Amino acid sequence: MELTSHLAQSIVDKMMKQIPYNINMMNENGRIIASGDKKRINTLHIGAKKAIKTRKTCTMDKPHGTNGLPGVNTPVFFEGKVVGVIGITGDPEKVTPLGSLLKVSTELLLNQEALNKQQQEQKLELNHFLYRWIQVKDNITDHPDLLLEAKKLNIDVLYPRRAMAIQTSANSKIPLDNEDYKINFSPEIIIVLTKLESTLNRYLNLSKKNILKIGIGNPTKSVGQSVNEALRTLQLSKIFDQGNFLFYNDINFIDMLLRKKLPFENLVSTFKKVDSDKSGEDLIQTLAAYIKNNEDISETAEDLFIHRNTLSYRLKKIQTKFNLNPKKTSDLFQLYIGLLYFTYQKSEKNGDYGKK
Repeated sequence: MELTSHLAQSIVDKMMKQIPYNINMMNENGRIIASGDKKRINTLHIGAKKAIKTRKTCTMDKPHGTNGLPGVNTPVFFEGKVVGVIGITGDPEKVTPLGSLLKVSTELLLNQEALNKQQQEQKLELNHFLYRWIQVKDNITDHPDLLLEAKKLNIDVLYPRRAMAIQTSANSKIPLDNEDYKINFSPEIIIVLTKLESTLNRYLNLSKKNILKIGIGNPTKSVGQSVNEALRTLQLSKIFDQGNFLFYNDINFIDMLLRKKLPFENLVSTFKKVDSDKSGEDLIQTLAAYIKNNEDISETAEDLFIHRNTLSYRLKKIQTKFNLNPKKTSDLFQLYIGLLYFTYQKSEKNGDYGKK
């Protein structure tokens, strides 16, 4: 652990608020790198040189020109090595007892600084590994470099895990178990990798309470695949305003339809035309609610806060506008796919994904 001038000066400034004496901090070569007397910085300290050589506290009864004033100089150790000297200017009889206290305080600060640095390096190493890990969409055993890094970090990458995409602030406190891993995927999306049912259930409960919006991928050793599924689930659940779309299996069919790019351009164009006025928006909203409520007239009317007769009128208007009868299964299926494509394309145009 190197005693830097910045760290040394911060130690000196803190300590001089507690004692009425000037304090100098010297490096392992005896040169002053921090002091309450700024004129002495970068000068050699004779007493410090002696303390470093003997590895013992050195008192100075007389001044040595500009290179040393009366006081006490105590070596500071880190892992058995002298890394510097702390000196207190003043009557040796008065300042010597303070030297031991300041030595202990300085060594504690150095050890804490070293621990903080080590923890930060470990955190950076873990984050680097996690970002690489979530890119793996094939067999993890085909990535020997990642396997070695995982072993070093004591992470079992051969155990199936599921990814959860959580829409929240990157600074939000996300509850994690010891075997869970968190990645700040974007400013608004956090990825959690877990193999624990307890973690899954915890997030499901938070989602049901509308505390978090989440998307959950399937458990797999190829965590990159699960991450993609989780992100896609979160995206489509927002686009189609379906709070019950939590697992990728909930949206798998819709996802496949959208990715296939079926030839529904004409129907989508009709949706766009109908959507251009207020009454048309009401019809599209009615169709979405009708599908959502499994073609149940009573539940759809209740969901939309309209009378059953109003709903029947709107369904007839939909048939007229689209030339497809929503009460016929084959026609409703076409309307459903057209609605999916229209809604998805509209969200992409507006850039809705990722917004809260």
